[in-house]
Amino acid sequence: MTTHGGDVWQVAEELGIPASELLDFSANINPRGLPPRAMERLVRDASDRRLLTLYPDPSARRLRKSLSEHLSITENSIAAGPGAEALLAPILRSLQVQRVLVPIPAFSEYRRVCAQQNIECVLFPLERSQCFRVSSDRLCRTIEAENCDVVLLNNPHNPSGAMLHADEVRRVLDATRSSGSMLLLDEAFIDYASHETLAREAAAQTGLVVLRSLTKFYGCPALRVGYAVAHPDTIRLIAALLPTWPVTQLALDALTEAIMDSEYAEASLAENAAERDSLSQSLATLGLVVFPSAANYLLLELASGMPKSSELRMSLLRKHRILIRNCDSYEGLTSGRYVRVAVRSAAENSLLMQALAAQLRPQ
Repeated sequence: MTTHGGDVWQVAEELGIPASELLDFSANINPRGLPPRAMERLVRDASDRRLLTLYPDPSARRLRKSLSEHLSITENSIAAGPGAEALLAPILRSLQVQRVLVPIPAFSEYRRVCAQQNIECVLFPLERSQCFRVSSDRLCRTIEAENCDVVLLNNPHNPSGAMLHADEVRRVLDATRSSGSMLLLDEAFIDYASHETLAREAAAQTGLVVLRSLTKFYGCPALRVGYAVAHPDTIRLIAALLPTWPVTQLALDALTEAIMDSEYAEASLAENAAERDSLSQSLATLGLVVFPSAANYLLLELASGMPKSSELRMSLLRKHRILIRNCDSYEGLTSGRYVRVAVRSAAENSLLMQALAAQLRPQ
């Protein structure tokens, strides 16, 4: 089985069913899907034979212009790539990194990319008693003690959804600068708490790179678009390590439209906040520990006597065609105890609750 969420193709093949029959709670994607304007643009462009004969814009001009206006930063402080994960390796190579400090549990691609580049990972375990929220004081002390080139911080945290306020992250940034290192800030889910982003600081100052995703919040991971924000001098180094045409023109144009759809963003935030609170309360009634989250997903701890996480995942798949994230692959989480679920629509969340109740409270 895959160690990531969202691999419906592999799961469907293993079960011998069409992928369309799965209800995917393992990947944290906006259930509203691609904004209407963006969808219209994608359909229109995909049917344009002439456009399909042209190479994509290698510099992603229109997308970067929209992002610069959206974030109030300069265009030359942005580099677009085929998903946030795909930008990790170019960023680390451009910074000539040898040692990275990584709070765990963490996105497994951090470890994989570091291993590919022979970068040593120094682990900073987060505490379950603190709901896996980073202690900025403890992290700053560790930064001072360790001789690392980069601190790789995820905010909001994945898989817990725990959120650091911008002032706390700035303290970490100050600590990295004092120690002569840099901060690589993964803000893949910051759209759900956009007031806490450090994108403007990254664009204006050296020593900070912010990594962002576009296709999670805008409901289209199949299009694979992410971007990095940093001082223009740093962005030039990162861009030099990207493919000549890193993103398809169809994806560039669709996401450019998506960014400009403020009504979609406002509706998505309101819906997610309401459904996250409702789902959290419902899950707690089943005896699950639900960790506080600022994002569009919830980390759940299974109580004693409940099935192991792998067993629960498989039962939900086989009996209900619902896919959740087994968190056994996350370093720093006790095996068999944790799962993660996305926050989806009210109707879909209700189906998840019914399925979980059937598995956790069998008649």
